[in-house]
Amino acid sequence: MPRLVCKQCGLPVVASGTVRGDDLFCCYGCYLVSRIVGAPDEQGPHAWNVLRLSVGALLAMNVMMISLLLYTGSVEPQSEPAFRWILLALSTPAMAILGYPFATGALGEIARRRLSLDTLIAVGSFAAFGASAYHTVRGAGNVYFDTATVLPTLVTFGKLIEGTAKSRTAQLVRSLETLLPRTALKIEPNGPREVPLGDLRVGDRVRIRPGERIPVDGRILEGRTIIEQAAFTGELQPRACGAGDEVIAGTVNGSDGLVVRAERVGEDLLLRRIIAMVEEARASGAPSERVAERIAAVFVPAVLLLAVAAGLFWTLTDGPAKGGFAALAVLVVACPCALGIAAPLAISFAIGRAARSGVLVRGGDVLERIGQVRTVFLDKTGTVTLLQPAVRRIERLDPEIGENELLAWLAALESGSEHAVARAVLAAAKERGLDMGTVSDFRMIPGLGAQGRVTWRGETREVRAGAERFAGPVAETAQNAESTGLSLIYVAWGGKVRGRLVLSDRIRPDAAEAIRRLHEAGIATVLLSGDRAEAAESVARELGIERVEAPRLPQQKIEAVRAASSAERAVAMVGDGINDAPALAAADVGIALGAGTDLARQAGNVVLLSDRLDRVPWLIALSRRTRRIIVQNLAWAFGYNAIALAAAAAGRLHPLLAAVAMVVSSLTVLSNSARIQSFPEK
Repeated sequence: MPRLVCKQCGLPVVASGTVRGDDLFCCYGCYLVSRIVGAPDEQGPHAWNVLRLSVGALLAMNVMMISLLLYTGSVEPQSEPAFRWILLALSTPAMAILGYPFATGALGEIARRRLSLDTLIAVGSFAAFGASAYHTVRGAGNVYFDTATVLPTLVTFGKLIEGTAKSRTAQLVRSLETLLPRTALKIEPNGPREVPLGDLRVGDRVRIRPGERIPVDGRILEGRTIIEQAAFTGELQPRACGAGDEVIAGTVNGSDGLVVRAERVGEDLLLRRIIAMVEEARASGAPSERVAERIAAVFVPAVLLLAVAAGLFWTLTDGPAKGGFAALAVLVVACPCALGIAAPLAISFAIGRAARSGVLVRGGDVLERIGQVRTVFLDKTGTVTLLQPAVRRIERLDPEIGENELLAWLAALESGSEHAVARAVLAAAKERGLDMGTVSDFRMIPGLGAQGRVTWRGETREVRAGAERFAGPVAETAQNAESTGLSLIYVAWGGKVRGRLVLSDRIRPDAAEAIRRLHEAGIATVLLSGDRAEAAESVARELGIERVEAPRLPQQKIEAVRAASSAERAVAMVGDGINDAPALAAADVGIALGAGTDLARQAGNVVLLSDRLDRVPWLIALSRRTRRIIVQNLAWAFGYNAIALAAAAAGRLHPLLAAVAMVVSSLTVLSNSARIQSFPEK
C-alpha cells in the first residue's frame, strides 16, 4: 500500500487518521489547524508554525503575569530574586522560539545594508532581554522580560494571520493540469493507439469519444458534436462544432465521436499558456509595502543613533551608570510593540469580520489593496448572471396559435433534453400551470436544434425547435432579438413556423444594487466577457455598467486588466470561470465567486463564499475603514514614540515607566482596532 502522509504536518497517517473530503490528516489537531490557518503549500503556514506560536505565547503570558506582580509590589522583597530567575527561565525559551526569526531577518537585512521592522523588533526585544538577564544575574536593576517576550509574540501572530493563504500558485497550476487528459487516442496506420499526451506532435490525428476531454488544440476533420467550453469562452450555450471548426484542449466533447488534427501540443496549448500567464501574474504581483516598513528604514537608524548619543552624553555628564540607564530607556521605549501590531492587528480583525459575512480574504496585503480599487472588471456569464437562462417573452408568428399552446408543444419536446435552455422552457411551462405532453423519437441536431414526435392533449405532431434556418422560413419578419443580445428558439410543426421564444440570462438579484453602490463609492465598472458583444451590452445596459469589453479571450482579459492597472491606483476583477483565472491572478485584487470553478477560487485572492455581489462594495468599504484605523494606530504609535523617546534621551524616563507606557500604547491600538468588529452588515 502507498504511504499516506498528513496534508498539514507531513507525518505518516496511522489507523487513527481522519479524512475530511479529499483532505487527509494524521490527527484532529492537524485538521483543526488546517481549518484555522489553511492547508500548507510550498511556502504557506505549517503546523509547526502554529505550535511554535502557541508555545511562545503561553510562555509570554506567564512572563506577563509574573511581571505584573513585580510591578504592583505584590511580591515580598526577599522573594524578588527568585521571581526574576523564574522570569529568566521562562523568557529564554520564549526568545529562542519567537525571537530567532526576527534576529535572522535583521541580520539578513543588515547584510544587504538595509534596515527594516525586523531590525527594530530584534534590537528592542533582545536589548530588553539582555539587560533584564544581566540585572537578574547581577542581582540589581530593573527587568523587562515582559517587553522582550510579548513583542515578538504579537508581531508573529499578526504575520501568521496575514500569510495564511499565500503562495497558492503551485496548487493552482496543479488544478489547471488536471483539465488535460493523461492520454490520447492517436490514429496510426495500424489503427488507433492510446499514447501519453507528451508523445503527440503537430499534425497527428486523434480520436475523441463522447464525454472525453479534448487533448489537443486543433481542428475537426470528421464528426459533428457539441463542445462544452463555457469555462474557457464564457458562452452560455455549448458550441456546436463540425468539420473545419477549432477545438481547445481541456474542453469536453459532448454528443458524438470526433477526429481532430493537432495544431498545438505541449506548452503551446491554450490551457498551458493560461498556466504560464497565471504563474507570471502571481510572480509580478508584489504586495503593497507596509507603511511601518517604509518608515522603519528611517526610524531604526534614528533610534540607534539616539540611544548611542544619549548614552555618550550622560556618560560624560553624569557617569557610566546614568549613560547606560538613558541608552537602555531609549531602546526599551522605542521597542515598537504598538507600531508592530498597528497594521496586522487591525487587518486580522477586518479579515475575521469579512469571514463572518461570507467573504474570504487571503492576506492582509490583499485587504489593504481592496480599499485602493478604482475600477472593477466583472465577468458576465456566471458572475453578474446566474447561468440560468429564463424565458423573457413568447412571440406568436401564427395568429391562430396562442402563447400557452405554443409553449406547451415546445415544453413537451424539450422534456427529452437536459440542456439549460430546456430547463428554462420547462420552468416557464410549469409557472403557467400547463399540461405536460410527451415526446418520442427525440433527436438533437448539433448547432441547429431538436425534433421529435410530440403528443399533447391527445394530438400528435412532428415538432421542430431551434435556429430559424432549422425550424423553417418565417412568414412574418420580426425584430431580430439577437441584435439585443437575446437568444431565440423558433418552434414549427406542419411545415410552418408557429412562433418563437425569447430567452436571456437571468441576472443576479443583487447585481444592480452592487453596481449602484460601486458607482456611489466613485468606482468605475467594466463588463469583461467572453460572450457576444450584443449579449454583454444588453446586460450592461440593464445593470448600468459603464463600459463593455466583449468578446474577450483569456489572453485579452488579462491584457485589459493589466492596462487598467498600470493607469490607475488599483483594479479588481470579479469572475467565476477558467477563462477568468489569468485576469483574477493579474488584477490587484482578484475576487472569485464561491460557486465558480475551483480554478477561479484558487486564482482569486478574495472568495465570495455566499456568491453575493453586494459583498464587493461592502468589502471595499470595510477595507477603507480598516485603512483609516491603521493610520490612526500608526499616528498614535509614532506620536507615543516621539514623546517617549525625547523623555528617555533627556534622562527623564525610567525604563520601568517606559515599559508600562508601551503596554498602555499597545492596549490603545488594540481597542481602536477592535472597533472593526462592529462594522455594519450593509
